[in-house]
Amino acid sequence: MPAIPWRNLSPIESGREYLVMASRLPLRSHLRIPKFMRLTLVVARQLQHTPGLIGYGLLARPIAKTFWTLSAWEGREALAAFTRTMPHLQVMKDLQAHMMSTTKFTQWTVPGSSLPVSWVDAFAHLDLQEQFP
Repeated sequence: MPAIPWRNLSPIESGREYLVMASRLPLRSHLRIPKFMRLTLVVARQLQHTPGLIGYGLLARPIAKTFWTLSAWEGREALAAFTRTMPHLQVMKDLQAHMMSTTKFTQWTVPGSSLPVSWVDAFAHLDLQEQFP
């Protein structure tokens, strides 16, 4: 699966603060990559109609069995509502057993003038020692 470049879904106000969420999603086995990709497309369709989402992107390194997500939200409430909504809620349950213990999520705020956030910045917030893939 190729990366999904940053997609803006809502207008950005340069002086407003937004919540950014980044994740590192390493899979236990290459055998789970097709399922992960299929479920990622399900969630990507959901994102197109998610209230409070400003934009998102996905970085994929299937050979390394690792995927990263990056998204910007109007606030914590919008992100929390998305995580509790189907199909995302079911996707996370379906994938949980296939994720490594090094799965990581982080959140921080940025002004709209800093969107979209770079992958380098996301990696720094995830405290990853690896190089930008």
